[in-house]
Amino acid sequence: MRIGRDSGDAVSAEYEGQFPFTGGTIRKVQVNVSGDQYLDMERQAAAMMARE
Repeated sequence: MRIGRDSGDAVSAEYEGQFPFTGGTIRKVQVNVSGDQYLDMERQAAAMMARE
């Protein structure tokens, strides 16, 4: 795994990416997952319709 490099597909055509991290030390990475859960309402509706 490379720190500071996004090698995946862009989520938007406006994202140009490829800005590698240089000249420093990463001492801590923190991820906050306490926000609201994403619900795909269209997918849930399609699943309900498929059951009927």
